[in-house]
Amino acid sequence: MLRFSAAAMLALSLVAGVQAADTAETAGKMLFVKPVALRGTLGSEQIQMNLRTKEEFEDGIEGDYFVFGSSQKVLLAGEIEGEDLFLEESVNGTDVSGQWEGKMTGDVLRGEWQSADGKVSKPFQVRIVKQSKQ
Repeated sequence: MLRFSAAAMLALSLVAGVQAADTAETAGKMLFVKPVALRGTLGSEQIQMNLRTKEEFEDGIEGDYFVFGSSQKVLLAGEIEGEDLFLEESVNGTDVSGQWEGKMTGDVLRGEWQSADGKVSKPFQVRIVKQSKQ
């Protein structure tokens, strides 16, 4: 029968915890390896968000969103860690105009959007509607 010291058991559990965290983080990123379209609401507005991993996989995710009825696309860039998503948006491609913080549960991403100055916040909820076959 094998016996492990308390220190060895602690080391094994720490390694398993790190591996589980790495697996959860990688799983979140893997969701966006192919472009993903999500639809739902930002406050009372209907939106569509398109997300994908950046070319350099470790650099996070990027994409854009638009409000239905408007032709303007707003750029998005950020990261996903496990089920937690953090994005910054830019209306002009240079300056940060807002921040998204949410949690991915199944095929639904929900959280809060906040203006760059922090004065306006809105809840958002979007659901995956398609994954590209690219």
